[in-house]
Amino acid sequence: MKTKKPVIHQMTIAQFDAQFANEDDCAAYLVAHRWPKGVSCPRCGGNRVYKLESMKWKWECMECGKSTSYRFSHLVGTIFENTNMPLRTWFRVIHMMVTSKKGVSALQVHRVIGTGSYQTAWSMCHKIRAGFQDEQFQKLMGIVEVDETFVGGKARNRHKDKRGGGDGTGGIGSGKIPVGRAVQRKGNVIAKVLESTLMRPLTIRGASTL
Repeated sequence: MKTKKPVIHQMTIAQFDAQFANEDDCAAYLVAHRWPKGVSCPRCGGNRVYKLESMKWKWECMECGKSTSYRFSHLVGTIFENTNMPLRTWFRVIHMMVTSKKGVSALQVHRVIGTGSYQTAWSMCHKIRAGFQDEQFQKLMGIVEVDETFVGGKARNRHKDKRGGGDGTGGIGSGKIPVGRAVQRKGNVIAKVLESTLMRPLTIRGASTL
């Protein structure tokens, strides 16, 4: 009997809004996934840290600088650091980029977030795409389904020297960035930039990385 392919349900907009209803939801998610074994200092890696009750989502490391200590937030060392854009907006843009099959342009992002300049939207997209190339991405467990999407929006919305070839529908030759997506059965999505889509099929096993 032919085995039926498992159905993978990506997070819908409604599910996103329910899970990430506010900034605290996003911050809690980031902390839980960044430090699954408990918060540690991003500078020295020490575990002697304590939460600053007077400062939300801030900690102090007692091992870093014996006399002055070191204070940090959940955003330090991430693409979200030193930005005025709410974390929830970042999460929404990332959700757009990993669920859109045709890719997302900075112009589309600018329209959706409804604030800031086009340059801000472009910078966000650039940082997120760079983040996809970071080797420190989380492991996926269980059955996953691998797919690829092409990020970059339509050619006509990009500068002429970055439009590439192709028929404008996306895919190989379109000038867009190919991003592999591995989706866990429970709904988690990992995205990573692919050096090439012309390769042998990827094999994903439990407790392995893409």
